Amino acid sequence: MSNPDRGRPFSDVWEYMIKGQQQSRGHYTATCTYCNCTWKHGKPCVLRQHLANHCKNCPQDVVLYFARIVGQKMGDDEDDENDSNSDSEVPKKKQKYSNQTSLSNFYKTKKLEKGYSDSIDRSITKAFVMCNIPFSTIENPWFVDLMKTLQPGYDLPSRQTLSGTYLEAELSRVNIRIVNELNNESNLTIGKIFYIIIV
Repeated sequence: MSNPDRGRPFSDVWEYMIKGQQQSRGHYTATCTYCNCTWKHGKPCVLRQHLANHCKNCPQDVVLYFARIVGQKMGDDEDDENDSNSDSEVPKKKQKYSNQTSLSNFYKTKKLEKGYSDSIDRSITKAFVMCNIPFSTIENPWFVDLMKTLQPGYDLPSRQTLSGTYLEAELSRVNIRIVNELNNESNLTIGKIFYIIIV
């Protein structure tokens, strides 16, 4: 199914959604076929995250399919409009008096490689979740200064990207790991723990 407005095919996530009325150019209302959850503007990245992490009625094979997709999209999701850490170039300072860049200035202005930057993004996401750090901290000037001191070439994600795209990606990775470990277990016993409180 192609999109007449943009001339490119719709994301495959729409096969699991009911496409409603067009809200704006290329954006439609969406309803999950499994749980009837609805969105006024059905963005593919949000719909994929729903199927991967939040839909209780979604079949396991569909969950795993989209969990792998969401887990791989750490920050390069083309549909995420809140991502302020896109592939934009870091502005480079023009040097008036010398054509040669000093070694220290080279490393201060050099943009990190994608793989290394993604690794930092994942570590920050896990640290914020496990240490119960508010996501708004990522935009605190003192925290930004700390990160720039440690790694000048690293561009911090926005609060929305950290709590949205990156958190959903990490949640998908954890869910895939859990499912794989459960599938590899031959004897699995789930029990209840009762606590007796003596007053």
